[in-house]
Amino acid sequence: MNFRDLFSVFIKEQNAEGSNRASSYIRAIDLLDSILGRKAPKELNASSVWEISSAAHIQSLYQLVLEHQKLGQHGIFNGEEPSSYWKQNFCSAALRSYREFLVIYLYEQKMWEIYRDGRKNPGEIREKLAEQDIDSAELLVADLDLDLNTKAGKDAVREVKTRIGQRFFRKMILEQYNHECCITGLNVPEVLRASHIVGWAEDEKVRMNPDNGLCLSATYDAAFDKHLISFDEDYRMIFSPVLKEFYTNEAFKTQFSAFEGKPLRKPKRFCPDQGCLEQHREKLVA
Repeated sequence: MNFRDLFSVFIKEQNAEGSNRASSYIRAIDLLDSILGRKAPKELNASSVWEISSAAHIQSLYQLVLEHQKLGQHGIFNGEEPSSYWKQNFCSAALRSYREFLVIYLYEQKMWEIYRDGRKNPGEIREKLAEQDIDSAELLVADLDLDLNTKAGKDAVREVKTRIGQRFFRKMILEQYNHECCITGLNVPEVLRASHIVGWAEDEKVRMNPDNGLCLSATYDAAFDKHLISFDEDYRMIFSPVLKEFYTNEAFKTQFSAFEGKPLRKPKRFCPDQGCLEQHREKLVA
């Protein structure tokens, strides 16, 4: 797919409005493609927005469009129809979203290339995944008008990087487990979670490790996160002692007891790290 098609998919994934938002933003950038190609300063090299793969380049165009939306008929939008797109700020909103798409897409492509590299051993892949930074992440907080050298600025950039990193981690873990819960085999995407074994904030070194994640449906993700269930050295489900009081409950028998002592479904690659699982087991609620 080209960037135009990939961006459309991205918007539908990001927004509850789905196809309506996607079609509006695609149309806005199509209009900008023509307007900027004719009227933008030559140094901005804006002959084809859809061919731009640099978030910094899109940022320059975004700032230009913001300025000229305010100028109205006295700027590059003079005589351009339909005027509702620039009068209602759809043009700048579309570029802002496209900027975010490029930052995320380019990072994820880099991560997928590392993850799928069959020439590297698992240790090398873990190391490479962990050391990758997110290029141009600071552009995604540019509208907040923060000094990036202050605590507030650094926190904002860190939050953006966390969100993007966790987005990729989810995709990676779900792919490893064929988009199925590793306990039940449930394959409804909306209820599947990429569960960290060692929490994101607990150890930066393993937060992006593919063997530090499990694909669990929502109920089991919650139980795992609360340390009510875990997995032993043979990847069999074990319970926290506090669950004993629920053993006679029929729903508990079906949803939990039925899986006690049974091994989880193994992923395509990167079986859950036993060191991480050991840390998790140590925190089972007594």
